[in-house]
Parts: sequence; C-alpha cells; structure tokens
Amino acid sequence: MAQVDSESSISMPADPARRRFLTVAAGASVASVGTLAVAAMPAAAPASVACAADPAFALIAEKLAADVAHGAAIDVEGEAESQYGVRSQETWDARERSAEMCWRAHEVDWKLATTPPTTLAGVAAVLRFANKIEDEGMEWPSTDTIGPEGWHYQLRATMAQAIETITCGKAVRS
Repeated sequence: MAQVDSESSISMPADPARRRFLTVAAGASVASVGTLAVAAMPAAAPASVACAADPAFALIAEKLAADVAHGAAIDVEGEAESQYGVRSQETWDARERSAEMCWRAHEVDWKLATTPPTTLAGVAAVLRFANKIEDEGMEWPSTDTIGPEGWHYQLRATMAQAIETITCGKAVRS
C-alpha cells in the first residue's frame, strides 16, 4: 500500500514477496509478448490453435510485463529520492514515470477483467492468475469498490459471460 511521507511524496514500502514476484516476472519480460502468452498457458491447457489464440494468455503476459515496468520505475524513483532528494527535478521526473507505469499496469488490469477468454483453459488461467497476484501481496484496482465499478465484479461478470459463450449449445459435463 502506498504511503505519504513528510515531504508529501508517495513511496512504496519494500515488500520481499512483491520484489520476488517482480523479479520472476522480469525474466519473463525479456521475451516477446507472443512467447510470454504461450508461457502463460497452463501446462494442462490443450495444445490447440484455439488456446494459442485466446486473448487471456496474451493479457496475462502483458500484465506481467506492465508490473515489471512499474516495479522498475518504483526502484528508479527510490534511487532518485536517495541520490537527489525528494524535492529534486530528477525525483519529480522519476515519480511521474512511476505514476505513468502504475496507470499502464491498471489499464492492463482492466483489460484482463473485461476481455472474455475464448477457451475454458483461458478462463481458468485468468482466475488462477488473479489469485496468484493476490497471493503475492499485490492488489487489483478498485478492489474496495462493491458493484459494477469494481474490478472483481467485472472479472466475475466477464468470466461468466465467457463460460456461457464457450459452452453455448454444448452439453456441459459436471
């Protein structure tokens, strides 16, 4: 959670779980988004063209890359504060970049919550990924919002829509 210090700047506390998650994700971000999309597929996902084309896997990869970029921007901001002081132009520039990367990550968060997967494997991957983010101590935007404006509400509605679309006209086995 962001904290405001005495200089009215926002800084993020060091979180080993978050850093570990970002470090792992950083290794993945070196590859292209297409490669990441395939890497994001669960091992149990059927090796099919439908799964490869499912937007869920590309969005998971995009989210990982956005989080890595945001984490790196936070680190640069912290270094600027230490080296130049909290009121320096360098720190201000780094803080703006960090905010831009935060907004970019939140844009991807919303795309993930509102883009229906096209396969059941994609639905499962998104739901598991959402839990993994929270297990790692990170948060989704508008987490405290109840109702249609909240991220979790949108995610559940989108996943329900995807399941209905995927299984429409097919016998669903329980």
